[in-house]
Amino acid sequence: MLNNFTLIQRGDSYYIDSREVALAIDKRHDHLLRDIEGYLKILDKSNAPNFGGIKFFIESSYTDSRGRVKPCYLISKLGCEVCANKLIGAKGIQFTAAYVLKFNEMEAITREAEMKAYIRPRLNEFNTAVKNVLNGMSKCYTTPENVMKFLCGVYKPLGIEVLPFHGANYCGYYTVTEIAAKIGIYSDTGRPHGHAVSAIISKLDNHASHALVIPYGLVGATIRYDSFIIEAVWKWLMENKFPSTVPYLDFDYHIYFYRQLSLHDNDCVPNLNDDFTVEELDEMCDMFDDCDKCPGRFTCYEED
Repeated sequence: MLNNFTLIQRGDSYYIDSREVALAIDKRHDHLLRDIEGYLKILDKSNAPNFGGIKFFIESSYTDSRGRVKPCYLISKLGCEVCANKLIGAKGIQFTAAYVLKFNEMEAITREAEMKAYIRPRLNEFNTAVKNVLNGMSKCYTTPENVMKFLCGVYKPLGIEVLPFHGANYCGYYTVTEIAAKIGIYSDTGRPHGHAVSAIISKLDNHASHALVIPYGLVGATIRYDSFIIEAVWKWLMENKFPSTVPYLDFDYHIYFYRQLSLHDNDCVPNLNDDFTVEELDEMCDMFDDCDKCPGRFTCYEED
């Protein structure tokens, strides 16, 4: 039991059920609840700013085998320390070691997940920063070899391959603008909406492994993606019912219309109206002052 605690998540914090703690320290659950209530009274009387009881114990409940709702507590790592402080002998040492190992294990997993999220490239911001560095290198007449070293050092840890300057063969790889044209995503200028495609790609978990950095000129680079990304972007659009906006951080990219294209030339484009109810279409129609401002993505139901 000591090696098999179940951590319960509440927000960004984790807790252990007081029933498991009682079993681990060989104490009756009702006696542990009585002790916790005593701890809370003492903590509530304290003037120390970090002694709010919510950081240690959270009131909860469970249903027993007879269908009765009974009280329990969710105990944080700090709460376990309070409970362990009153224990003596081998049982106290074993309990302390068990809960410390369990909480530390979860904290390590959380840190690893946060680190992966932190280093995950956000395409627009990330590539803009690289372009700024390349512009500075250009002014210093940096050699292509050093540019290549810079690009490899930046992109390869993220799983993005960098092709050499000479003899680069990127057949089967596409820029975001080419992907937008292939799928049929257009902006208000009537041009393929590469920024919207970049925003969609940034939402895909494994986009980096399908990217390729292509150096060009003295100091420059562009990112292209293989056909897997085209399929993934198309799937994302279908799952999100071909949205009129694609959110990216604090900004929304507006898709003003979808050309009657499909992912494959021989396929038929689905009628977008079929993905929405009449009420949803009416609500979207009400968003525009007149039909001239409508994105033209749907067949209008109004006879006039």
